[in-house]
Amino acid sequence: MVRKIVKFLTSRLFIVSILILVQILIILAFVFTLSRNYAFVAGGFWFFSLVIVVVIINKQTNPVVKLPWIILITLMPVFGVLLYMKFGSSKLKKKDEEILQKEKEEFKKLYDGANPHLQTLRKQDPFAASQVSYINTVTDMPLCTNTDVTYFSLGEEMFEALVKELAAAKHYIFMEYFVVAPGFVWNTVLDILIHKVAEGLDVRFMYDDVGSVGTLPYRYNKLLEQSGIHCVAFNPYRATLKTILHNRDHRKITVIDGKTAFTGGINLADEYVNRRERFGHWKDGGIMLKGEAAFSFSLMFLELWGLYRGMENDYAGYLPAENYNANGKGFVQPYSDTPMDTEHVGELVYLNVINQATDYLYITTPYLIIDNELVTALELAAKRKVDVRIITPAIPDKWLVHELTCSYYGELLAAGVRIYEYTPGFMHSKNFVTDDRIATVGTINLDFRSLYHHYECGVWMYGTDCIKNIKADFVKTLEVCEEITRESVKKTKVLKRLVRAVFKIFAPLL
Repeated sequence: MVRKIVKFLTSRLFIVSILILVQILIILAFVFTLSRNYAFVAGGFWFFSLVIVVVIINKQTNPVVKLPWIILITLMPVFGVLLYMKFGSSKLKKKDEEILQKEKEEFKKLYDGANPHLQTLRKQDPFAASQVSYINTVTDMPLCTNTDVTYFSLGEEMFEALVKELAAAKHYIFMEYFVVAPGFVWNTVLDILIHKVAEGLDVRFMYDDVGSVGTLPYRYNKLLEQSGIHCVAFNPYRATLKTILHNRDHRKITVIDGKTAFTGGINLADEYVNRRERFGHWKDGGIMLKGEAAFSFSLMFLELWGLYRGMENDYAGYLPAENYNANGKGFVQPYSDTPMDTEHVGELVYLNVINQATDYLYITTPYLIIDNELVTALELAAKRKVDVRIITPAIPDKWLVHELTCSYYGELLAAGVRIYEYTPGFMHSKNFVTDDRIATVGTINLDFRSLYHHYECGVWMYGTDCIKNIKADFVKTLEVCEEITRESVKKTKVLKRLVRAVFKIFAPLL
């Protein structure tokens, strides 16, 4: 225990956080001193706080996200404004906006604007085609066929396939992850990447600096560069007030030669493959794409990469060197989401899936902290006699987040939604599957961070062979889950209900 405390107190996460906090406290002390001695200064700060509140009210975002900021700034004007500037404002630099816009223009040149697959799907299922049209409109990602999709019900299964595909890479490897931690998983991957660099491949790696701040040493990206791996630490966590603490890169992407891609809930750390136990058995999921749809992940990666290393000279050069003939059927559409605009793609894709369900809707998620739109959609689906079932963890990774998750149980159960907890440990997969025809797998949790504040990605599927496997995995997992009942929720102690109610107000900030 002492060793863990010492390790935490000497970690970069703790030291940088303390330095940022000290800077905030110095500013607060300066402001309060001026306000106490100069009335016009105090009035100026109050007026500035009012201006910020007006700005927040007029932002094009969900009102539930605005409310906690308004309360916080009203109660603690100066401190609240400082926090909002650190956590609440999302805006790209003009230079970055220009890069992203130019990249999108280049990406569009690689695809046929006619999108014949969409016309085929529209004849089969107009409602599903409308979902595709939405994703294509807001992300420019095309609907694909000629793609084999493999679903993995555990991190161990996906890691085995990942290692095999990495070893077979011939041209390039792009990897992008939220958490990277030294151990069996990362060391195995790193050995392959170094070997591939020696073979002359273009190997690029991007990790989120906050997601990995407690596991990787400072400037680990420089260390990888020395090995020949091009590396970016996304949104670096520095001891300065200019550091943006939100807008993290929560995506998990591996793309190989533009013809094979992986995504899902699995990061590059041992707990994700149950080589290290943290919260009981770690239940995760992911998919492998082989074929046409994989290239969309090449473009997703290059889009963010360009913000740090500049645009590529020729994006067409990353197209697969040879054609792939898939055995699988169905339609596949990868998509991404960014916190830097008002289009919450991940949430709207989920809403469309929920609203299109007619027979059943099965969901796995580590967190269940959602806005009124998602609550209403789930309740409405249940009232339409759709069999709506959700699996969450029985052993959480964060106490407060789990309490907030539990705070949604009562109203959902009352509407007919069935909720289960995964008793062997931690449920981390992010899957939706409905009516044996539609599914989505990706990195997007059912919480405000994923839906509003993070860079995310996912894959929407229609009629693919793996959909039956996603459903079968859900049904099998129910065998080791405990169903939550309205009676058990009613037994929750009054004090715990009060704590949940208070924190629920600030859920969009957590």
